[in-house]
Amino acid sequence: MLYLLNKNSQIKTGEHKIHKETCSRKPKRSNSVELGIFYNSEVAVCEAKKYYFNCNGCKYCCPEIYLKKI
Repeated sequence: MLYLLNKNSQIKTGEHKIHKETCSRKPKRSNSVELGIFYNSEVAVCEAKKYYFNCNGCKYCCPEIYLKKI
C-alpha cells in the first residue's frame, strides 16, 4: 500500500497526518509527500518521522497507528 504524509499540519495539534493512498481524506498531491509502498503502517510512521517529528495516522484509514491525544 502507498502511504502519503500531509505537508500541512493540523491546526490544533500540529500533527502531520499519514494516509493510505485509498483514503478519501488524503491531502491533495501538491500538499503531500509520498512516503512509499509499505507492507504495514508502522513502517510508514518511521519514514514519516524523517520529515516531521510530530506525525500521527489518520483515524479513518490508519486506525492501527492513530494515537489518540488526551
